Amino acid sequence: MFSRKLSIISLVLIVAIFLTITGNVVFFSKILNTSLSENLSYIASLFIWLFVVLATILLLISNRYSAKSILIIILFSSAMVSYFTNNYGTIFDENMMATNWGESIDLLSFKLLLYVVVLGVIPSYWVYKVEIVHHRLAQEFWRRFKVFSSLIVIFVVITLVFFKSFTLLSKKYAYLRLYINPTYHLYAIGQTINAQFKTQRMSFKIIGEDARIDRDSQHKKLVVMIVGEAARADRFSLNGYQRLTNSLLAKESVLSFSQMSSCGTDTAYSLPCMFSSLGRSDYSHTQGKNMSNVLDILNRAGVEVLWRDNNSSSKGVANRVTYQDFKTSSNNPICDVECRDVGMLDGLQDYISTHKNQDILIVLHMMGSHGPAYYKRYPQAFEKFTPTCKTNQFSECTDEMINNAYDNTIVYTDYFLSQVITLLKQNQTHQSAMLYMSDHGESLGEKGLYLHGMSYFIAPKEQTHVASIAWFDQQFSKEIIKDKKDLVLSHDGLFHTLLGLFDVRVKVYEQKLDFIK
Repeated sequence: MFSRKLSIISLVLIVAIFLTITGNVVFFSKILNTSLSENLSYIASLFIWLFVVLATILLLISNRYSAKSILIIILFSSAMVSYFTNNYGTIFDENMMATNWGESIDLLSFKLLLYVVVLGVIPSYWVYKVEIVHHRLAQEFWRRFKVFSSLIVIFVVITLVFFKSFTLLSKKYAYLRLYINPTYHLYAIGQTINAQFKTQRMSFKIIGEDARIDRDSQHKKLVVMIVGEAARADRFSLNGYQRLTNSLLAKESVLSFSQMSSCGTDTAYSLPCMFSSLGRSDYSHTQGKNMSNVLDILNRAGVEVLWRDNNSSSKGVANRVTYQDFKTSSNNPICDVECRDVGMLDGLQDYISTHKNQDILIVLHMMGSHGPAYYKRYPQAFEKFTPTCKTNQFSECTDEMINNAYDNTIVYTDYFLSQVITLLKQNQTHQSAMLYMSDHGESLGEKGLYLHGMSYFIAPKEQTHVASIAWFDQQFSKEIIKDKKDLVLSHDGLFHTLLGLFDVRVKVYEQKLDFIK
């Protein structure tokens, strides 16, 4: 079978059929759950329509020198996308493509390997072994012209015959295009590359040059900002969750912002967005990563800023301040299965004492509730809810086991935040405050979705309604904040809240967005 001779056109059409069949299981399953399922002839034609679009694209980019390489790359990428979409409901849009894939090691499994081998390795080997028959330039041009003409005719006929159905698909069910494999993730890759070029070409914009600390009191301020990971607001007992996941924080005078919305649904997007002045509606990596964020402005105003990271990275937020990596045992003294969030507190008292005459902002980026291996996110002593899911393959666990493991990560977060408060109570030389805010939420099987990263316009509230908590010592004024704890808030206010906490006067500050003032 491997010695068979094929033209480039035939090879491309065969691969296009294979990809259309194997890569769009979720897409067609979702189509069948819409009103379009009543028109079976349209669904059949939709398969042909997708094949025509993919075949046309592949023929346009394939020639005698590039065909095999392009097809093999797409086969492998499509196999990976199929695995994550079929098993977790993941959508590979521009934000997902910008994700640091080093943080996805917990997603590796035998099942993923099986997908790659069956849908990637085997067909790629076939493509590699096929002997391509080359034609003279004029002959090749004529052959392609006939095939392109046929594909265009089929495309136009199907579109016209089922015009109403396509109109309904494009308007009412437009989000389903995100599941088309491989065309949508190829589009997303192109958009990501384009954004990278734009970012590199754009000069860095400095804002907040007029920033200065303006306060009557001579007391310096110490704020610990904790960036949570994948923590849903509805899993905090402080917000009414029936399970006691916040037994330690319940003993403290904390304020939970119960109606907080995230800027994005993944760390790569949400983290730089929440520290930016742009806000969710205006934010893009092209602009946001090429201008000063709130850490830069605070640092310029005279605040000592330290970022400690036990997650993937700061996503560029801490590029211009002191950064320490605590995902390694060389810095983090508390590592077993993985380095623990509480290890980020090591040596912080010495750091605070060294800067006792300065305003201090310490940012701690947690591993928190990062999935799917929730059972790894907490030490055994914090396994309060059982039985738990002990694998990254959710298909092998019940919903109860998945939820138990996730809730245990919140229990450990509760412990970590209580330890931060204990540290702050020991520092009477400063006015102290703690602000916790998760970067995004997490789906735990609702509507068949898991993890996070859905495009924001279709993301369920489980991925956007995030936990956020504040604590202040007796020296901090907090009369107004109680009136805001149940208001509808968002990440848009973090930039202005941090400026307000340090009494920084600067033109870009907006008091109406400040959670505290």
